[in-house]
Amino acid sequence: MDEINMHAESVPLLRPGVKEVMERSCHDPVLATARHRNGLHASERLEKAREHVADYLGCESSEVVFVSSGSEANTWALSGVRFPGGGSADHILISPLEHVSIVNAARFLQEQRGTKVAFLSLDGNGHVDLEALKSRWPGGRVIVSVQRVNPETGHVQAIDEIGKFVRSQGGIFHTDFVAAEGWELPNFAGRPFDLLTLSSASIGGPSGISVLCIRRGVRMVPLIHGGAQEEGRRGGTQPVFLAEGLAEAVRHAVHHAVREKKCLEELDRLLVQKVRSDFSRLTFVGDNSVRRPGIINLLLPGFDGQALLSLMDRDRVIVGTGSSCSSQSLKVSHVLTALGFSSREGQGSVVVSLGWWNQPSDVEPWAHALSKAVRALAGLGGSSGTVFKG
Repeated sequence: MDEINMHAESVPLLRPGVKEVMERSCHDPVLATARHRNGLHASERLEKAREHVADYLGCESSEVVFVSSGSEANTWALSGVRFPGGGSADHILISPLEHVSIVNAARFLQEQRGTKVAFLSLDGNGHVDLEALKSRWPGGRVIVSVQRVNPETGHVQAIDEIGKFVRSQGGIFHTDFVAAEGWELPNFAGRPFDLLTLSSASIGGPSGISVLCIRRGVRMVPLIHGGAQEEGRRGGTQPVFLAEGLAEAVRHAVHHAVREKKCLEELDRLLVQKVRSDFSRLTFVGDNSVRRPGIINLLLPGFDGQALLSLMDRDRVIVGTGSSCSSQSLKVSHVLTALGFSSREGQGSVVVSLGWWNQPSDVEPWAHALSKAVRALAGLGGSSGTVFKG
């Protein structure tokens, strides 16, 4: 059987045409900052790639800054903003479900700058409680960061409503859009975002490049100091071949957006239906929440998610786990903890995050591999076999 990738954070898959574009680009590896003829040509290619990415984001090309990763973009979004008068944020408010790059950057700024950091309250379904945010608004210079979609659970946050309120109070609003890629177009110009993180790898482009979209008028100090690259906002050699690869990926994504969204919805329906028919004791994280189709976190009681992942991997089926557990540790991800799951509950997490490359024919082999892995572990542990129906 060919390898079946059911997890978007595994080895990145390039969309059709991306590899070929990058290979052609690598035949002319001239710095885009060089002032001779070949350098000017490289600069033109870089800016054309930026324009294609801007079209996808729905923003001006001058608002697109190329960075190395989503983590760099997230870190810069929290640390680089300068409010009128030149001050940095007094308060950073984040969802407790944010990516670790946001959580750790906020903690670092708290320790090093004395920035006051607070987690936003969630309602019973795992969504940011906007009314609680309104009632506890701290005033002063405030940055709020809320991701559109959580990559472990698929929770969809109401970032338009949150962003409108934050900006009405004079705050800066950032959204990590990475897990929403391939399902929803950003439309940056028409939505209340000041900063937006886009990942190349998450949309089928190359690793090593991502984007922080910065709305015109938002002042940022560089995270990486250097020369005039990225209009002085981000120092370092600009990887033209990666930018052109990302541009090709977004072109393909836009062209196939409607079909891919319908496919994700159908795959999600088929997979959930199959799991419900096979298992009697199982929890879908976010079952009663607004969830992005194609991201499914299953909790199997009495099982070790990492062990299930390893057994499925032997059958060439790639999934993820929402826990960092092993047979020696019961620690689960901060996302599952924030949603109220215990270490024991979260230990049995299996994450499926479907992408543009998946087909309906992937569902049956995936379900077979999961059942086989569960039966293997149940045989070792005894009574857990009652998780199956029938």
